[in-house]
Amino acid sequence: MGLINFKKRTNVLLLGSLLLASIGNGLFIPTVASAKTNPTLYFSMPTDLTTMDMALMTDAYADQIAINVQEGLLSRNAKGQVKAGLAEKWKHSSDGKTWTFTLRKGLKWSNGDKLTASDFVYAWQRVVNPKTSSQAAYKYSGIKNADEIQAGKAKVSSLGVVAKNDRTLVVTLDHPMPQFELEMASQSFFAQDPKVAKKYGKQLGTASNKQVYDGPYKLTGWNGTNGKFTLVKNENYWDKKHVKTDKVVETVVKEPTAAIGLYKRGKLDLAPLSSQQSVTANKKRSDFKKYSGDAVYYLEYNQTGKNKGLANKNIRLALSYAIDRKAVANEISGGMYTAATSLVPEGAGGKTSTGEDFAKAAKKYTGKYYKYNMKKAKKLFKTGLKEAGLKSLKISVEATAESPVSKPEVDYLQQTWQKLGNIKVTEKFVPFKQRLQDQQNQNFDVMVAGWSSDYAEPTGFLTLFTNNGTNNDGKWISKAYTNAFNRAMDQDALNTKARTKDEISAEVALAKNAGASPVYWNAYPSLVNPKLKGLQNFNSGDSFYYKYAYLK
Repeated sequence: MGLINFKKRTNVLLLGSLLLASIGNGLFIPTVASAKTNPTLYFSMPTDLTTMDMALMTDAYADQIAINVQEGLLSRNAKGQVKAGLAEKWKHSSDGKTWTFTLRKGLKWSNGDKLTASDFVYAWQRVVNPKTSSQAAYKYSGIKNADEIQAGKAKVSSLGVVAKNDRTLVVTLDHPMPQFELEMASQSFFAQDPKVAKKYGKQLGTASNKQVYDGPYKLTGWNGTNGKFTLVKNENYWDKKHVKTDKVVETVVKEPTAAIGLYKRGKLDLAPLSSQQSVTANKKRSDFKKYSGDAVYYLEYNQTGKNKGLANKNIRLALSYAIDRKAVANEISGGMYTAATSLVPEGAGGKTSTGEDFAKAAKKYTGKYYKYNMKKAKKLFKTGLKEAGLKSLKISVEATAESPVSKPEVDYLQQTWQKLGNIKVTEKFVPFKQRLQDQQNQNFDVMVAGWSSDYAEPTGFLTLFTNNGTNNDGKWISKAYTNAFNRAMDQDALNTKARTKDEISAEVALAKNAGASPVYWNAYPSLVNPKLKGLQNFNSGDSFYYKYAYLK
């Protein structure tokens, strides 16, 4: 994922500009950027690219580029379901614990190096190696010896992945994993060219020429700090004949009002609308489109004892009940976002055994904990202060400076929480990279964060708050939550009915203790060039896939 830090993360891509809303009649004005004679596509990012080292990626923006320049054993179709990728076929044993993947013939990296099954072995071992400090290592839990390796109790070479030959990869699991097949299409399980990794060492992925690529495109023109770079068709990609566009230009546009302006001048083919104002001003246009969301935005509370009040359950519950989630969602998105009724967003957690969307099933048990109730909030807050031995509470709310929705959301939290009584709320806005660091280092009181999953299964979200989990930055500890999660991932992995029960139990444990507070689920309202066709958008995992995109 992933956090806004997202991913994993959340793809709050860009807000748009109202500055040029008066141009022409408000319709898209084609320029050379979108002419039929020029197949180049133009997109934007709201923050600098962080890394192209798959083992070290923690945010949705890096993932967005990664899925277009790399490919996993498996890929995804237009509906987000798995399909063949670098592996042409795969199978598993009857107990779900042994998986065998057969790679395609003649695979190559973008530099011409031969790509073999051992490149996956190298990459996976690198992720779980404690020396790498990969935040994706937790995703390997369940693969034989992964936990022991991460704990320093087993050799990296003992990981349950073996290259039987150049084209055959065998993976051994400790137990069946409900998400394993889906994860094979995510960037955390991509291959890595050992020659290139060893050549660049810690510099791997810090610039486009310090990485190699096996996907539809290869990254060029990125020196690690510049805000404009290009994805060029990878001539060594096995399926290059189906890559519709030769070049995709990505530009970092940090100013919230700039994207729509660039779009309306024909300089971008898609402009995300990330503010209430931009949605309201543009939602009646013919080129307005709402892509389904895949992320939850939540509040994480630092429960390490650094802030005594936040270690108290009733104070956290008070803060949660004091939030009118519908009002927040509508205010910051112009009605595009949805108030959260569970951690797992609707449409992003898959179906239960009865065919019901998981979020709708969970709402029956968790919805009551996320309803706005100021009267109850004040009572709980008063009780919590007494239990914590406090007369008042001081907290700081931190959010990403580049996000256009941060200010209105944090303003709302400050105003509503100060209605609780003896509480002082201060606002803190920092650059995206610093917010990630602060979150990972527990350098915060309350953090506005986001998460999307690599796959459409509730455990992709529920993994956030397990005891000692690598993304449990607030350090909330719950035996009930973690046990329920572990059952879903292990003994009940192949039993959809039992697994759903476990996952709802985890949702309830989070909600009734306010281990964290889901606030809203996102969507991607955008202005899209009417000539842009074939752009794939998934409601779980990374959002936009360029392979089949083109201008008609």
